[in-house]
Amino acid sequence: MLGQPAKSETVTCGHCGTELRQTPGCGRVRRFCNGDHGKAYRRRMRALGFDV
Repeated sequence: MLGQPAKSETVTCGHCGTELRQTPGCGRVRRFCNGDHGKAYRRRMRALGFDV
């Protein structure tokens, strides 16, 4: 093994701030509790003028 996987980091939800548990193994890091929180985060960032 090459080292610790990237998913071992502690991540909080970008919308509500709760700590997210990551599933072990390969794949993307979870950034939001559910899809609705991801949508709300992206909508808010677009309203603030960010290109999301």
